[in-house]
Amino acid sequence: MQQTEFSGLGMPVFTAFGWAGEETAIEYALSELAAFAHALHASLPRAIQNMFPVHGLDEENRTAYLAASEDVESDVHILFLARPMSMEMQFALQDEKSLDKAWAMINKENVLSHRLFTEMGPEWLLHVQQLQVDEDSGEASNYQELFLGSVSSFDMKTAVELFEKATYLNGEKQWIIPIHLSREFKSEQIALMKAAVLEVIGKEIRNLVPLITKLTNRSAETGKTKSKKRKKKRVKQEDSSDDGSFVYTATLKPLHLRRGFINLTPEHWDFFAINSRTVTRNVTIYYDGIYDKESTAWKLSTTGQTRIVVSPAVKLWVTDNFEAGDQIELMAHDLSDGVRGGELQITLSAV
Repeated sequence: MQQTEFSGLGMPVFTAFGWAGEETAIEYALSELAAFAHALHASLPRAIQNMFPVHGLDEENRTAYLAASEDVESDVHILFLARPMSMEMQFALQDEKSLDKAWAMINKENVLSHRLFTEMGPEWLLHVQQLQVDEDSGEASNYQELFLGSVSSFDMKTAVELFEKATYLNGEKQWIIPIHLSREFKSEQIALMKAAVLEVIGKEIRNLVPLITKLTNRSAETGKTKSKKRKKKRVKQEDSSDDGSFVYTATLKPLHLRRGFINLTPEHWDFFAINSRTVTRNVTIYYDGIYDKESTAWKLSTTGQTRIVVSPAVKLWVTDNFEAGDQIELMAHDLSDGVRGGELQITLSAV
């Protein structure tokens, strides 16, 4: 198919797929999609180009793609599907070898994995299927949906249960558990963007990079597979696990609600301290599907007690959902991946 210069995806590209038998219109639409894939790849940072060195058009399935391999479905890839009313952008990981590694990592680092999926935003749809592999033909067919919905509805409890089940099933030879993450754009919006669609879609791809690099063990800097780093272990607290996390239940008092803080114990400060001089530490609070990065952990100078001073947004949520005397559960996780002073996340929920 002849390569055309890309100037945008006009409405004829989308309406063509609603016309039965209009081969000329479809041929034009496919040529525009091919030009889009070429221009999009050229506009991406070098690391992402290395991550997806293959790009082009699948004429049979009428999709444009960015792929890690010439055999598109054999590795991580991103598809672009044009329809009369929309354009769908779909990230897919569906080959057995990649899924074995991905699900093992997801289940092992379930908090970080949940974070990477849900931070994509409510516009993104997560689809996890259980496919049954025919013993004779090797063909895979849909057996059931394990999860299908916006990542905004993908709470931590649901995620942990799904990760454990998917990891187990994917390890059995009769099942494959592919991962699809997609977002739809209205075709009229895409058409109005003209060539600026490259910037919009490019931003979405860059937002996907942390998830892609974690699932595939590729480097965000080079786009190539990286070797694993040895992770330093923390001293285990009485109520903590080996991965540097802990769960604590606090009772809220009237002063706590008015001032916007939650008290922990002095012993909990070891989790937050970078060194012996540390007295404050920024933390990410996850609550009600929202990530807040404006809260802080403090070590009180008088008693050594650990205190979480929450942001105004978190304070409003707490006062709307809790009363004096209520208990609130804090689930703390170290997401620093061995980086000194890296990110700590605290999930707040009702007991």
